[in-house]
Amino acid sequence: MMEQPEHPQRKQIQIGAFLKWLYWRYVRVWFSLLSPGTVNRLTKLAARLQLALAGKRSQIMLEELELSSLTKERDTQSLLLNAFQNQLNSWIKQCYLRKCNGKTIDKYIPVEGLAHLDGALRQGRGAILLNPHFGPYMMIMPALGYRGYKVNQLAIQAESPRVARAGFTLLANKARYEAVEKTMPIKFINAGTETFDNFGLRNMAIRDVLSALRKNEIVLYPPTGRGGRQWQSALFLGRTANFNPVPYKLALKEGVPLLPVFLLDISESGNSESVARLVIEPPIEISAVDTPEGLLIKYIMILTAYVQRYPEHFAFFQFDMRLKSQWDDHPFFARTN
Repeated sequence: MMEQPEHPQRKQIQIGAFLKWLYWRYVRVWFSLLSPGTVNRLTKLAARLQLALAGKRSQIMLEELELSSLTKERDTQSLLLNAFQNQLNSWIKQCYLRKCNGKTIDKYIPVEGLAHLDGALRQGRGAILLNPHFGPYMMIMPALGYRGYKVNQLAIQAESPRVARAGFTLLANKARYEAVEKTMPIKFINAGTETFDNFGLRNMAIRDVLSALRKNEIVLYPPTGRGGRQWQSALFLGRTANFNPVPYKLALKEGVPLLPVFLLDISESGNSESVARLVIEPPIEISAVDTPEGLLIKYIMILTAYVQRYPEHFAFFQFDMRLKSQWDDHPFFARTN
């Protein structure tokens, strides 16, 4: 029987997995010896090459940016280039995790707004930090954990690399897990844990979330995440988007402060020492007449302002959601056809 030639797309995936394994297993160590400024220059060059070869990928990303009215009065090529570099920086700069600790964290990830977080924790009810898929969002974990805060990250897959398939995909996922998740100075709440609750979560450990909050700890919640079974539709960037209402329900039921947070890639700032910048916004105001839908709208107003100011930080998430909308039963942006 004649062997069938390997599918080109499958071969590309294997090559990509091999390069990822090579990076997480070996190359990241050498990258961490370079200054963040030098890495910025390298990722700028890589982003130019990536954009030149992107083809349909850049076309889809541009379509999503246009649908969200994020290209107005902007040079679209520069926007796409910055989006590609932002995405590269988001994972390549995780090489500096091996150099982060309590003594160096101020240098690598400066923070604005820590007073807002400290004030919220003084209430004794913990705090939910709304950390969207925006820029180098993973960097919030070392930024707070190495500053001595008790941090819990709600994640769909955090405790093992078993989501890998086989071959270099398995090895790449394992190498990344060893280099990133396993080194984080925080506790993961595995969102794959089966629980039964009244908050609209599907396979999420709501009891662990409540336990952490009642111990006055921080819970990092991804407000643009796709885990859950109940969804609230709301207008976002001129489109109908589906958000999980859980954090807003918890805020009303438990009296937990909600603080929007954003990680900014500072590759253009000229700072050659820092990897990213964490911005902690003041808690969302909650009144006696508020509803979960109302709190969601308040959050969306804050999120919109950041996305409109830094669209390159959100472009790859929009691209990813566009691809997943083909099979997702609750796509981030509601289907228009």
